[in-house]
Amino acid sequence: MNLRKNLIDILNRISNDETLLRLLYYPVDPLNTSKLDVKSLSDFSAIKKERIFLSPKTNDLNDKAICRVCMYMGNRDNTQNKKVALQDVVFDVYAHIDQYDKNDARALWICDRINEILHDEWITGVGKMESYRSLIIPNAPSGYIGYRMIFTFGSVK
Repeated sequence: MNLRKNLIDILNRISNDETLLRLLYYPVDPLNTSKLDVKSLSDFSAIKKERIFLSPKTNDLNDKAICRVCMYMGNRDNTQNKKVALQDVVFDVYAHIDQYDKNDARALWICDRINEILHDEWITGVGKMESYRSLIIPNAPSGYIGYRMIFTFGSVK
């Protein structure tokens, strides 16, 4: 098993996508090319740390109006192959309703982008990532809307 490496591989793919970073950062017209690339901003490291988490952290969102992606490992199931398991990776997407989501359905836009980046791509483990399930998060922090996306991939046992 190498779950830590798998999660870091997926994080690297997600956190280096400029389109996703723009969706997470700019409240209005995020893909406008006149706006600076998020990676070129002087506080990029702090922006990334606040907006992409490797755990389901939301207890600080009530004091902020941002978008956040929380990613973490989910369920793991056996397969017919004794050397490979099916591993879930979970993405919780949160968008502040008043600052982001009411303008352009930002939470769904972020979900779409994550799906474009990951679905049917070989990123880590064995085989390609598959989009498995998508759900509304019923207990999102106050002022936020949240969606959960679950992807699966083959992981060495």
